Amino acid sequence: MGRPKNIIVVNENYRELAESFYRYILRLGYNAKGRKARKNYLCEFLQWMEQQGYTKIEKTTASQITNYYQYISERPSKKDGGILSQKTTHSHMRIIRDLFIMLQNEGKVKINPCSTLKFPYPQAREERTVLDQEEIKRLYKASETAQERAILSLSYGCGLRVGELVNCNIEDIRLREKIIIIPKGKGNKRRVVPLSNGVAKDLADYYYNEREDLTKGRDYKPNESAFMLHSRGGRMRKGTYNKHLKILVERTENQEIKEKQITIHNLRHSIATHLLEQGIPVEQVRMFLGHSQLETTQIYTHISRKQLENLI
Repeated sequence: MGRPKNIIVVNENYRELAESFYRYILRLGYNAKGRKARKNYLCEFLQWMEQQGYTKIEKTTASQITNYYQYISERPSKKDGGILSQKTTHSHMRIIRDLFIMLQNEGKVKINPCSTLKFPYPQAREERTVLDQEEIKRLYKASETAQERAILSLSYGCGLRVGELVNCNIEDIRLREKIIIIPKGKGNKRRVVPLSNGVAKDLADYYYNEREDLTKGRDYKPNESAFMLHSRGGRMRKGTYNKHLKILVERTENQEIKEKQITIHNLRHSIATHLLEQGIPVEQVRMFLGHSQLETTQIYTHISRKQLENLI
């Protein structure tokens, strides 16, 4: 990652600023590893500011930040000697933007010098395979149990990551309020996902009609809080979720779906694309998916556009 080491910040105000930023991202819910990396990135920026003779953060200009971007884009990686990846460079600049958002919220700067700047976000290299809406309907039609429909509704209808599916507990699903709470998503961030009427019904059917029978399995433990149980009564894991999906794919008897070789995570890609196709604002989709950065969500706008071009 090219993470800087042995950074020494001399300016006392800058050292206090780094500690203040660390407490700020702690409140935002970043895990210990994420907080350390972000503080290191910030300290490298503050060290560079010192070396350039800039000692007052509130007087930072857009031109100075642009110069730092040029520096960090060309700085050799301390890991392998090559230049930093575009993704790592973007992460450095994102921390600076977050710093000035914090300072602006605290009233310590009036104008965010990053507000007029744009730094290229690295395009995803991997192909994000998605199913179209008709193919999703085929999966639902192929389901034979309430549990299978519930798996589809959590992964597609709620757009959950695989890890979020695995960690989903009974108390996280509020059927009466029609929401699901993700206590610790990516980066340990909490979010709330709305449940459509259909999704809420699928989850209720599984919970009230099938889950109790699964508690009779040999792996079931008293007071097990997992919402989704496997056939032996234990918490369902990633491999089992994908096993259920593979069975549904085979049942569709659709060769195009089979050739896509989808996993549970592809259902998350699919709902993101479909929401954008339906005209849902990208910022709302970002919040739904739990993305930290809008650029991550915007990748799906390219997928949606590509699908449209293929149809034409």
